[in-house]
Amino acid sequence: MVLLVTDVFVLLTQVLLWVVVGLFAWYVLLRALPRAFLGGLVLLLLLGVAAFTFYQGSPQQGLIGDIFRIIAIPFSPLGIILVLLLIAFSELLRGGKLSRTGLVVLRIAIPALLILSIPAVSYFLAQRAEAEAISITRPVAVEALPAGARRVIVSLAQDTTRLQLRPRTQAVPAPQAPPANQLIPPPAPIPDGTFTVLAEQPIQLTERGDILTYTAQIYQEERARGTAPLVFVSAGDRPERNRKQGESRDDVSEAADARRFLQGLGIPEGDIIGDSNSPTIIDSARNTRAELQRRGVNFGNQLIVVASAIEMNRAALTFNREFNNNNIPLSVISRPTNFFTLPQREALRGRAQGRDLVERNVQLADLLPSMDALSLSSKVINEYITSIYYFLRGWIRPLRTI
Repeated sequence: MVLLVTDVFVLLTQVLLWVVVGLFAWYVLLRALPRAFLGGLVLLLLLGVAAFTFYQGSPQQGLIGDIFRIIAIPFSPLGIILVLLLIAFSELLRGGKLSRTGLVVLRIAIPALLILSIPAVSYFLAQRAEAEAISITRPVAVEALPAGARRVIVSLAQDTTRLQLRPRTQAVPAPQAPPANQLIPPPAPIPDGTFTVLAEQPIQLTERGDILTYTAQIYQEERARGTAPLVFVSAGDRPERNRKQGESRDDVSEAADARRFLQGLGIPEGDIIGDSNSPTIIDSARNTRAELQRRGVNFGNQLIVVASAIEMNRAALTFNREFNNNNIPLSVISRPTNFFTLPQREALRGRAQGRDLVERNVQLADLLPSMDALSLSSKVINEYITSIYYFLRGWIRPLRTI
């Protein structure tokens, strides 16, 4: 009981110290310093981050990466809406009523949030984005490989797998006595048999996981054609995964999990090249080009690129631009997957009819707001924003690759 009281006292002391630090910082920033100075400081900070990002790319890891993600929140659809709502609510808290500006902000934020959360709207936006991927897709038979060339399949595997347990390779650790007198009791230990069941599960996939299954299908098709296919798995590492002693960056990367998943689908280890340093599409294009040149792979100036349908157009443009800028003519064979929608019936006219025509019925639920619809709308809008950024950086040109 004495220890419990002591722990509570220490916790309260820490909380009070943080409150004192916060009040001091609030006083210095909002009371002692002029507001004009603070406004200029924030503006310079935002301009500095924008300039750094424009020339160096957005940081992905570490404290700088976390700070960048916080600052980048207002540049996403949901972030913009939240900022507008905070502006309106801050006026209510200060004065109890909204100014004309606050009313305008509220009239923009709430309808925008409602509209982007309607499934019919998100479906429409995604359908238009995925139509771009469909328009650049063509049969692989159109591109015959030159003699002696291998078919290279680039799988953009970022965010296709989940972090999970792995089979044990060391001795079972000795059980530790749970610490006593904790305010929040620790979770119950996992039994050894349960741990084995959890750790020996296959690689867990996200909603983008069909990129990997489609990659395996394409590999088998190309192998049957005799093109000696080579799979280039491109993804980043896992900054949220603690790296243990003796583990390399590649050991804890998502690319390593994707490789293991593809091997489980029947692709030999020797036919897979892993790239664990490509969290973005531009990184994937650069590393693919560099690795193919380093290995001296004759790929016939053709690449099959497997990506999510929403980002397929940007991926094809990025790879085409990267290779051509380095005097390597390239023909990108797009293989989009991870579709959220179906093509419109008019687009399928002359291709399917009767039972072969798969259509989606309009339902009442399509008019009711949902979190899934907001997530899909945000994905599409973020893709367009990212495409503009890629264009400003000179990584893509707004022209069809094929």
